[in-house]
Amino acid sequence: MEIGGFSIIYILYIVLAVGLSIQLLLDNKTPQSTFAWILAIFLIPYIGAVLYLMAGLNWRRRKLVKIRPEEIFGNRMQNLLIEQASQIQDAYSQIGSDISKILTITMKTGNAIVTQSNNLEIFHTGSEKFKRLFEDLESAAKSIHMEYFIFRDDEIGNRVIDILERKAEEGVEVRFLVDGAGSRPIFTRKGRRRLKKSKVQFRNFLDPANVVTAWLINYRMHRKIVVIDGKTAYTGGMNIGAEYLTGLPRFDSWRDIHLRFSDGGAIVLLQSIFIADWVNSGGVIEKYGKYVDREACDKKPDRLLPVQILCSGPDSEWNTIHKLYLTMIANANKRVMIQSPYFVPDESIAAAIETAALSGVEISLMMTGKVDKKIPFWVAHTFFEPLLRAGVKIYLYEAGFFHVKSLIIDDIMATTGSCNMDQRSFFLDYELNTVLYDQKTAMELTNQFENDLEKCRQITLEDYRTIGKLKKFRNSTFRPFAPLL
Repeated sequence: MEIGGFSIIYILYIVLAVGLSIQLLLDNKTPQSTFAWILAIFLIPYIGAVLYLMAGLNWRRRKLVKIRPEEIFGNRMQNLLIEQASQIQDAYSQIGSDISKILTITMKTGNAIVTQSNNLEIFHTGSEKFKRLFEDLESAAKSIHMEYFIFRDDEIGNRVIDILERKAEEGVEVRFLVDGAGSRPIFTRKGRRRLKKSKVQFRNFLDPANVVTAWLINYRMHRKIVVIDGKTAYTGGMNIGAEYLTGLPRFDSWRDIHLRFSDGGAIVLLQSIFIADWVNSGGVIEKYGKYVDREACDKKPDRLLPVQILCSGPDSEWNTIHKLYLTMIANANKRVMIQSPYFVPDESIAAAIETAALSGVEISLMMTGKVDKKIPFWVAHTFFEPLLRAGVKIYLYEAGFFHVKSLIIDDIMATTGSCNMDQRSFFLDYELNTVLYDQKTAMELTNQFENDLEKCRQITLEDYRTIGKLKKFRNSTFRPFAPLL
């Protein structure tokens, strides 16, 4: 059916496009972003509108999920947050202005309390992590809560399933959550059916196979959490798969980082985040307290290790981890070491790095030189020239795939976790980072950074200028898609 030569479908699309454009203006995005989205909606009919609905909506005005971990922390720990904020102000001269600013902004934007009684073990290889994880899973007596972005049911994944099935049969409460899209291509139907037939409680986060959540496929749960009996917890950058041991089938090796807390308050926070994500995925947990081992959390640590656990997501009130990175870079005095497999920053992060380098801070950026996703790698190169001109040292890790996500400043504090140095992690995915206020731990990460340098190729300004014009054009062509990469 037509009206004045135009089909009803086209007219309805124009009405939708005008409505979306009005919404764009009300969202008060940057002029560049607003203009780009309006062009996409009108110049790429239908597809442009779908892309905007999937990736362009300002979810800070809405909520994708029922409860956000930051809200739980703010509601249940408000008195402690107020008390700690006051303590930071009182100890301003002892802590130092730079650390005080970081502590303050993470508390204000993410309701991130500081836990001090923590025992931490850092794994730099998959073999270290899985050895300890299997031991801890085997020793579980009450509960296992596990959450991963990617779960591959290969020899490693199937061993995990074996343990979970057996523990569930023994009466251990086992809850297993995977991202609905991240694991779908590699977590086979056979593996999923096996879990569903067992006593393991299994769920998908924002499942793309569910008609209610399918349109939210662009917003992923990128966190990695394991909490066992409320007294041992894991988090970091490693997923579940044999590639973390061998790098195969695509790489010679796989470099990553993961954390294990054997006691301390950080475990309570990680447990809370898992429970929020479980409930947001349709799961039910009636008594939260039964999954917290107070004795383990209050146990005297081997040494004082202040830790914050930070969450962020597309519907967070503040982009907490993004603001953490900005504040850390801006407040560094001597040097900044950045590790990320992908480097697709927004303008503010790129400007902060350039400004720090121009002010005399030594900035080193390390990313993967062996590529799993070509387009983000190409786009990363479009940021290199101004950074190199400002004095930033850029390194490509070439011994295998590089998946480490960490930021270290002045050898005194660091953050590591699931968040890449890219716009997808900052604004679209549900992420989790651990902030470590400890010089000994920061130095361990610094030393590992320096070890990684031996397996890197440095990119100089001269190297960048030898890239052909055709390749530069290709790289720049994909840069407008940076927010989606």
